[in-house]
Amino acid sequence: LTDLPGELLELILCCDVLGAADIGRVSCTCRRLREACQPRGKVWRERFRLRWPSLMKYYSQTDGVSWLEEYKARHNAGLEAQRIVASFSKRFFSEHVPCDGFSDIETLGCPSHFFEDELMCILNMEGR
Repeated sequence: LTDLPGELLELILCCDVLGAADIGRVSCTCRRLREACQPRGKVWRERFRLRWPSLMKYYSQTDGVSWLEEYKARHNAGLEAQRIVASFSKRFFSEHVPCDGFSDIETLGCPSHFFEDELMCILNMEGR
């Protein structure tokens, strides 16, 4: 892999069969592959786009975004949203919803569109 031209290496690493964990593992193997998988580069941008295509409208082509950090933030927001939604039935089984019932959502510390996107994913899951 390390002998391939940079453009070809990037195309391989952007392949949709590879997951984020695969990219992380590849980037740990050597300096050349770590540089190919740089946080602000095309590989992590493509990972983000493939996983959450509806969120790309929030980014400009000229933004100097750390796609690896955005990927991590969105992933963590999704895990937190799933945890919160799973707790709803226990907390809101009665008809009365307490005034502070959604305070954990308001203090998530991530962009609101990440949480909204995860809620839409949960709503659109098969079998739900």
